[in-house]
Amino acid sequence: MLRFLSILATVLFLPSPSLSTGLLIPLYSYPGTDAWDPIYTSIATYPTIPFYLIINPSSGPGQTTYPEAAFITSIAKINSYPNARVLGYTHTSRGTRPSTEVEDDIAAYANWSSYKEHNIALSGIFFDQVSDGEDGTKLAYFQSMAEMAKKNGLETVVFNPGVRVVGDVEGWFKAADLVVECEDTYDNWLALGPEEHFAKEGDYGKDAVILNRTPVEADIGGVVGVAKGLGIGAIYLTHDEDYMSYASVPKVAVAIAQGRRIPRAGV
Repeated sequence: MLRFLSILATVLFLPSPSLSTGLLIPLYSYPGTDAWDPIYTSIATYPTIPFYLIINPSSGPGQTTYPEAAFITSIAKINSYPNARVLGYTHTSRGTRPSTEVEDDIAAYANWSSYKEHNIALSGIFFDQVSDGEDGTKLAYFQSMAEMAKKNGLETVVFNPGVRVVGDVEGWFKAADLVVECEDTYDNWLALGPEEHFAKEGDYGKDAVILNRTPVEADIGGVVGVAKGLGIGAIYLTHDEDYMSYASVPKVAVAIAQGRRIPRAGV
């Protein structure tokens, strides 16, 4: 907790951001009858908060031309909200997965926009298991994948190294709209300061944080307040490790909507 207080002190001297912090939610569960209800309710209740929802039908888009009926219904419902963006999941194995396989996933997701009966067009791609930049040869791979996604109408590109980018920071952040530099436990987030989680202060607006194993009694409002003060682009806290429960979504949404952004000293 002492380390968390030091983070608060650090935030006091950072510029106040102009853009709203959003929620980046790994929506990995099957969209059963009411499984995604906390998502729909939160999106509708807080129309000024950006919601980025990562869907993952089968470790990617799956082998069929379009997703199965439950996903079609649920994606169409999310697309009816102007503040929500659906992102398709694809893994990259730190840049070692054959690029043709990743390109096939991108093309499959892009093709969903051709579905006639409902609007299941995706807004972007979530690239998982992204390199942290230590191997400088990997950047070109991810730049190419990001460019292909955008050319196919998948405009929102999210990279998930899950850790701080350590090489060619400018290149990585230029290629993506959001970079998840911290996918970790709640306790580990509290234990470290911003400079240990993130590569560059000026890029905080394109940073995202995903925290798991968040205690039910945790100070979600405090964590979100720090994120807003830093100008973090998106955040999510969940109680479980596999992202299959969404009980925390309303709590995070409330914290973003009502929580106080900590301004720069003297403002």
